[in-house]
Amino acid sequence: MNQRPGKTHAAALRDGDRIALRDLVDFLKEAHQDLVTEGDSDAALRFELFEDYLRNQFTGGKLKYKPAILGL
Repeated sequence: MNQRPGKTHAAALRDGDRIALRDLVDFLKEAHQDLVTEGDSDAALRFELFEDYLRNQFTGGKLKYKPAILGL
């Protein structure tokens, strides 16, 4: 049949795409609160530590993994 092509969009982030730091911090805060509500304190702690790292210790630039981020 003759069907016009549909609009397309990327399904996921591509290299070079960015996530706003504020959006990530807000996501971590919400996830922490939900995990506390559900009673999963261990996972909630990991999200809380990561959020705290981004708020107080992250200086910008490329985010690199550090064991201290997860309290290790």
